[in-house]
Amino acid sequence: MQEMSFEYGGYHFIPERRFTKREDDFFKITRRLKTDRELGFFATDYYGRGSQRFPYSYDDFYAASTDKKCDIFRCVENGRLYVPCQYELQQYMDGKQQEIPQGHTSMPRERGQNKERRNAYER
Repeated sequence: MQEMSFEYGGYHFIPERRFTKREDDFFKITRRLKTDRELGFFATDYYGRGSQRFPYSYDDFYAASTDKKCDIFRCVENGRLYVPCQYELQQYMDGKQQEIPQGHTSMPRERGQNKERRNAYER
């Protein structure tokens, strides 16, 4: 992949990579896609008035791209991965990438895993 960044909608993107053979399945890909309302790159105001921060176009995104065959792009400003889709630029949650919820400094623990038990009798 080319390491040249390009500008689209006031943000800079770097072509990251193509989907691997293991990932290249519609259902596997869509389970990892997520709407990024903070970025707001939608074709129209799908998520309410003012949700669109930039009028996104799939064709215009690839016209600006420095790598026309790339599937996954990294945003320089926020470090997130994105996949250009027909109606919006969607965030791609890579297996290595786990987003920390807003307001947290680390990932919250799962319910029931509050502390490590020292023995079977301790609750």
